[in-house]
Amino acid sequence: MDDIREHYKNTTLRVLGKFQLLEFALKIYIGLAYKAVKARVTGVVHFDYTENDLDDLPLGRLLGLFRKLNANEELVKRMQRLQTERNQIAHRSLLITMGPLFDRGLVEDKHIEYSILEDEVTECIQSVNQESRQLKASVQSAA
Repeated sequence: MDDIREHYKNTTLRVLGKFQLLEFALKIYIGLAYKAVKARVTGVVHFDYTENDLDDLPLGRLLGLFRKLNANEELVKRMQRLQTERNQIAHRSLLITMGPLFDRGLVEDKHIEYSILEDEVTECIQSVNQESRQLKASVQSAA
């Protein structure tokens, strides 16, 4: 197989894996927030949301929930821009490597683009993890 195709496919799969990790990080944060809310409203309002409710949610829904539970608008906007890229990669990225659709120049361009995107997703994962640590610390100090 053509070397550029193999590099492109590997990069594409890594980026998709990073998006899975981003979804996982969002689920952790939202689950922590649900626990904090439940602890505060128990006995006042019935609140039965848990991290289990997040299991099958796609990135877009997770971002919507995160946005309601976190005030870091810059991070939210950053991740919303990534969502469009993620959908494009998930649904169409490998088509340009196949048969008559193969376009070496496009594959090379996308390979570079996805490598940069991978770094952006990694930074967002780190930011969400930092937000989770801050939330956990806030909840522990308030207890």
